[in-house]
Amino acid sequence: MSTVSSEQAEQIMQLFVDRFIRKDYDAMLELFDEDVIFEFPYAPKPLPKRLEGKAALQQHLEMLEKMLEITSITTPIVHVSADSPMFFAQFEGNGTILADGKPYEQQYISVVELKDGKIMRYQDYWNPLALM
Repeated sequence: MSTVSSEQAEQIMQLFVDRFIRKDYDAMLELFDEDVIFEFPYAPKPLPKRLEGKAALQQHLEMLEKMLEITSITTPIVHVSADSPMFFAQFEGNGTILADGKPYEQQYISVVELKDGKIMRYQDYWNPLALM
């Protein structure tokens, strides 16, 4: 089992945030393993709770672009799991819900697992009430 360093985890999350906020999804997807599992345990219907593979993640990003305009994301605070390829990240996102123009203010906790330096599993914990 490989481990992840604090520096590696911080770099991956900063690239993730930078590429997401710029909507450079092709570059963002380079951070992920082809067979990535991306999970949203608290997602309300009809939003998916699980995506499998980079193609599904790309489709989801394109759908999100029509729902939300995220204008800022804080620098992630990263916590590395000892002797494991996992880390945890905390950050906030702000923007606008496009359907009604209401503010979107979200706090995220992400559980990320790497394989060969790529994100193979990403669990995205966020408050679904922020969409209402």
